[in-house]
Amino acid sequence: MILFNNNRLEVYNYIVHHFLETEIFNGDEDEEIGDKLELILPKYLFREQYHKCIKIFEELYRWTEDKFYHEMSAFHELALYSFIEYLANMKEDMEEFNNIYFDDKCHSLIKEASQLDFNEYNDMSLEEHKDNYYNLFYYSDDLFEDTDFLLIDKLYNRRKLGNTKFEDLLGINIDFYYNILPLDIQNEYRTSHMTLSGEVSTMLDYIEHRLNYSNLYKLFWENNTPVLEDRIQLILENIMDAYFYNEEIDITREALLGNGKVDFKLYRNKNEDEKVLIEIKRASSSYLKKGYEKQLTDYMLSTKYKNAFYLIACFTDSEIEKTKQFIRNHVYTDTIQLYINISILDLRKRKTASVL
Repeated sequence: MILFNNNRLEVYNYIVHHFLETEIFNGDEDEEIGDKLELILPKYLFREQYHKCIKIFEELYRWTEDKFYHEMSAFHELALYSFIEYLANMKEDMEEFNNIYFDDKCHSLIKEASQLDFNEYNDMSLEEHKDNYYNLFYYSDDLFEDTDFLLIDKLYNRRKLGNTKFEDLLGINIDFYYNILPLDIQNEYRTSHMTLSGEVSTMLDYIEHRLNYSNLYKLFWENNTPVLEDRIQLILENIMDAYFYNEEIDITREALLGNGKVDFKLYRNKNEDEKVLIEIKRASSSYLKKGYEKQLTDYMLSTKYKNAFYLIACFTDSEIEKTKQFIRNHVYTDTIQLYINISILDLRKRKTASVL
């Protein structure tokens, strides 16, 4: 299940999954998936990262079907946006679109969601709420927190000319969009611009992948009980040591800053932008809110660190839901918290292939 920017995850995940199944993964052996994606994706992405494009769509298809919460990368966001836009334009010229692309379960879920929307907001008629689910041009507001990925060419070109005012004003970290840059620009950008915060984001993506597709999660459980925060820190310290080996990155655990200690301080190249703080809290901690709003912010104010990651360790479905709500309620626009990245460490137990 993908964490879309709305409160109706079940209906939107099912609709997107059904769209993908109907248009892309429909079992038509006479048509290659790649041939379909060529009509949907930006040409440079399809041309340069053909296999990655297929992998991204396969992940969107799987993620919208399972019960785990998945967060999209910029590549996923651009792919899904392009797909929905492709279908929205197709719908304009196809009278039978709703009959083909919305099945009975879609209609049923939309009916239930529309009633909930009407009861909660009451700003439109029930029928208007329902119509919004069938209007694909409205989906960008419901599925994406923002659509900054559509500005990647303008952001990069401005940066190339030495102008970063636009991305600074909007609080955009261009490192997040690294994977959707043309390959030649990726090579140039990584050498001259890729910041440590971008490297940490990539590392967290790697950890998420290992949690989902290997047995890494088992390290965070002992005798069927979740481990404590100090053990989580120890495990992550060893992962970071290995991940950043030979990259001249100094990793300090429990670094003394201001009036207390931050879990990790990362530093590279004596550069103002090459400093990152990492604070970890379990979702069950009574200090979850204070750790973000007070503790980590104070650390940043007392130092010259501009970027930080607040990692929330979740061991149950209810903790994932709690953290998802926490993230929604803690998006700030002040100078400090704009650069605090809240990320979920999904440490729930996974079913092995032998029991599926």
